[in-house]
Amino acid sequence: MATVVAGSTYASSGTSLVVSGLVNGTPYSYTGTLENGVVRMPDTAFLDDTIQRLSSGLPTWRACELDSRIALLRSLRHRLGHEAEAIVSAANTAQGYAQDQPWLGHQWWALYPALGQVMALEHVLKRVAGGKDPVPRKAVHTRDDGRVVVDVFPPGVADAALFAPWQYRAQVWLRPGTSSEEAMAAAAREYRGAGFPDAGIAVVLAAGNTPSGPFLDTVHTLYQLGSVAVVRLNPVNEYLLPHFERIFADFVEHDWVRFVTGGADNGEYLVHHPGVDRLHMTGSAAVHDAIVWGRGAQAEQARAAGTPRVDKPFTSELGGVNPWIVVPGPWKHADVMHHADRIVGAKLFNCGHICASPQVVIVPAGWARGDDLVDEIRRLLAESPPSTPYYPGTDAKIAQIMADQPHAEVLQGANRRVLIPDADPSVSCNLFTHEVFADALGIVRLPASNVEEYLACATAFANDMLPGDLCATLSIAPRTRREHPAALDKALVDLRYGAIGVNEWGGLNSGLGSTTWGGYPGNTPESIGSGTGVIGNAFMLKDVEKSVLTAAFRSIVKPVGVASHRTLANLMRGLFLARAEDDPRTVPSALLATVRG
Repeated sequence: MATVVAGSTYASSGTSLVVSGLVNGTPYSYTGTLENGVVRMPDTAFLDDTIQRLSSGLPTWRACELDSRIALLRSLRHRLGHEAEAIVSAANTAQGYAQDQPWLGHQWWALYPALGQVMALEHVLKRVAGGKDPVPRKAVHTRDDGRVVVDVFPPGVADAALFAPWQYRAQVWLRPGTSSEEAMAAAAREYRGAGFPDAGIAVVLAAGNTPSGPFLDTVHTLYQLGSVAVVRLNPVNEYLLPHFERIFADFVEHDWVRFVTGGADNGEYLVHHPGVDRLHMTGSAAVHDAIVWGRGAQAEQARAAGTPRVDKPFTSELGGVNPWIVVPGPWKHADVMHHADRIVGAKLFNCGHICASPQVVIVPAGWARGDDLVDEIRRLLAESPPSTPYYPGTDAKIAQIMADQPHAEVLQGANRRVLIPDADPSVSCNLFTHEVFADALGIVRLPASNVEEYLACATAFANDMLPGDLCATLSIAPRTRREHPAALDKALVDLRYGAIGVNEWGGLNSGLGSTTWGGYPGNTPESIGSGTGVIGNAFMLKDVEKSVLTAAFRSIVKPVGVASHRTLANLMRGLFLARAEDDPRTVPSALLATVRG
């Protein structure tokens, strides 16, 4: 074994360098990462000091009273509001946009989930502090099939008023076998006497695609796992470091949170650090598997032998190939325009660099409106303002998706805005097997002799042909819902996805705070799918299976996620600041932006 000085680099003809030593008297082993023929080691002294500081802070966080935790959340919300303009500007600059370009609205939209989670947690913890049940008893229902579902959105009057134009409603579905009494008793039980017996030091490996991702994971670790955390920011959005240190200043001051930067070497060192108790990551299944099993032949051997490289509790939110199912019915031309706008808006959000991004639109074969819908999707992809693919590896992923699709259409620039208009559902292809994480979209047409058979076929295709289980969406007209309620209900039951949207992008479940976000239950380290565990979930429900968000099929006011929204930046900025800073002065301009669309 080599003796390594923190921060040094070592030339190597192999692929790795194993380092061992002692931290506070405890042995550890670390493998350096090879970059251009050089094995790079992290600044281990700094990381060791970070873990030591968190260890000192853990007892005081565990002892922090409920009223103090609520006050800290309120302060966190206000600090987030104070930093929001700067974060949005920094994100816009990092992604290559001028401050007056139309995608500025997406930066506000991408930050909103952070605010949604804090507000939802405040709502729930205030109920507990006031002696109320976390979940109102009237919100817990038992379906005819015995499954328990919980109304979680809107959680309060303010959300009900804010989202009324789009008629948003959301439920968390619990796993079969959970009773309503068990659901009520388990909700937020950690704050009703159970505490956090497994609280410890967590490592959070944050995603680099949005500013809200690291925020969500940090708050989840603190408030729903009861743990303190070292959060390694992704190199793609390391610019968040000074903003996050100011937003979480109360937590940093008490040694409850530390933010660090650096590449895979820092992450690797932290993951295997003997002072770390648990792990959480947001990213890709490939990165998760590399952490757990290693790479290449070593990984296959470890997986076959059932000997993972890490044996700590490890939760994760990972991506996948997300379907959008269009249900046949009596759609008007305006409905086609509206739902194509929703589909393309979700696809172009953050240039497609989002784990919830729709990748395969399932359309009924022979449906009279099918060609019109595809044509409108094509037009919107082509005519929406250009966006910058800033995430590393984008070009290679686009090329991979196009490699076995000779009829792929490039609608903007060099391999930008790719549409695959007629992918063969019977043939496995890269579109169906690889998450593109970019602005490419495929269309699949499935038989539709009737609604029941079509929904069964589309559900089976989504479950069995597309990897991952994070997010699915259905678009269905009101008349079709009324005439075929059992078919829609069966599809919602059968879809093995952790988040589902009906007439609204299922990805919005990640931003509401009270809904859950994560893969469908049952994934294992050997077959990780879209990960294990959930975030969001402000009511801290147990035995969660999925969240289902429903919205109006038609709305007078444009939804925030449509591609054609002209005033999204003003709308989201006004709503964000009004709610984050308790400042009603921004509401009039936000309402005007909502109406103008």
